[in-house]
Amino acid sequence: MPIKERSVSLSQKIKKKIIEYILKENLQPDDILPSEAVLVDMFGVSRYTVREALALLEQDKILYKIHGKGTFVNKVPIQVESGLEKLESITDIIESFGYKPGTKWVDIKESLPTRDMIQKMKLKPKEKVITFTRIRTADGKIAAYCVDTIKRSNIVGDIPKNIDKESMFEYLEENFGIIPEYATADIIPVLPTEEMKKHMDIKENQLFLLLYQVHYDKEGHPQIYSMDYFNPDIFKFKVNRLRHY
Repeated sequence: MPIKERSVSLSQKIKKKIIEYILKENLQPDDILPSEAVLVDMFGVSRYTVREALALLEQDKILYKIHGKGTFVNKVPIQVESGLEKLESITDIIESFGYKPGTKWVDIKESLPTRDMIQKMKLKPKEKVITFTRIRTADGKIAAYCVDTIKRSNIVGDIPKNIDKESMFEYLEENFGIIPEYATADIIPVLPTEEMKKHMDIKENQLFLLLYQVHYDKEGHPQIYSMDYFNPDIFKFKVNRLRHY
């Protein structure tokens, strides 16, 4: 079914459609893409929109052009699809798709909780928390900006300076006995925060999908307060829905 042209960033939608086509057809580096005319017919949009989408993919270095010959795949795009029903670490999700997970630490700091943390984590107003902030990558490409907070009382002694674990779930379980059994989550499309822009080479208007979560143990006690900002160019979430009679 042709996609209706709207002002709501149609070129971004076509960009994603082209990525899906590359993955579906298993195109490899230096494989040629269909011509602009074929893409126009394929997606039912204008040549201008197709050109805009191709330009965006060139900017991301996924495609390259050779004058008089056509448009070619420069690198196969990374795309991870995850169901939200299963609670699993970002590391496990990235590895399950055959990509190499990576972590760039931003900081680990002790602070007073926000009003929302106090409410969601059932904290006392002056009860301190520890916040772990990381950039997660898949094959070196930015996949998510993760901000995880736990109670300061969970850590005996000094707060850690460095963590060598890729999985925060594994680290918290092995060191502090924190085992999340389930989580409640809100999914919100957001622009990057000032802190994100400071630590990552991203565009000001780049959208992220924020998974705002509270993780609970098997007794129902809140354990982890998470603000995970996922790059939608890499992460695609799906939800399986059932009809109830």
